[in-house]
Amino acid sequence: MIFNCVIGIWVTAALVLSQCMPAAANLRTTPIAFFHVPMAITMLLGFTAAAWYGVLWLVKRDERYDALSLGFAEAGLAAGVITMATGMIFSKTNWGAYWSWDPQQVGVLGSLLTYMALFALRGATEDEEQRRNFWAVYAVIGVMVAMFGSYVFRQILPPNSSLHPSGTLTGSQPIFRFALWFNVFGFAMLMIKLALLRARFEMVGQKLRRLEHEGESAHTVTLTKTLTGGLTVTEWEPK
Repeated sequence: MIFNCVIGIWVTAALVLSQCMPAAANLRTTPIAFFHVPMAITMLLGFTAAAWYGVLWLVKRDERYDALSLGFAEAGLAAGVITMATGMIFSKTNWGAYWSWDPQQVGVLGSLLTYMALFALRGATEDEEQRRNFWAVYAVIGVMVAMFGSYVFRQILPPNSSLHPSGTLTGSQPIFRFALWFNVFGFAMLMIKLALLRARFEMVGQKLRRLEHEGESAHTVTLTKTLTGGLTVTEWEPK
């Protein structure tokens, strides 16, 4: 409850603070940046946590880590979708078009499509153990794709290939940088809360599926021959 209150107050204060900041360097409009940039960072944090918990599942074989990996991946994907939507608004207000085939836009879109494909692959695997094993590998691959598409891809291109200015943080006033990172921490905490909640639902779902499977296997009728040649019928009921 306390963590929830802290998140609510922090995010509200961050949004209010972002509306009072001076203009950033090399940008026409600033307020959307306080939502777009923190969401992009939050997306990468979620994908990184998903990969980390996927590796922990492979090492320790604890179902909690698989649930946490899935929860953080889905929370990261949600942050990525918001990043893409706000990025289009950001592009329109600063460069005059919602989509400009900027390397940063293309990279984030590629990351989102990759994770959508990975979620589909996870759902296509019926065996629970194999699904977790495959997903752990998928999560590691996914975060590498996301890091490349969201950051590395832009860095390896020739200078001025991207419309995104490179000196916005360093060229802006200190209060702008403070407000931006204040927003980053707020949205990161919100993402963590949602990921933990999603992981809890996944663990409950796993227990329900296990109980259902045990119930089906327990509904068997065993016929046992006695020493006298008679038949004893024992029916097992699910617990």
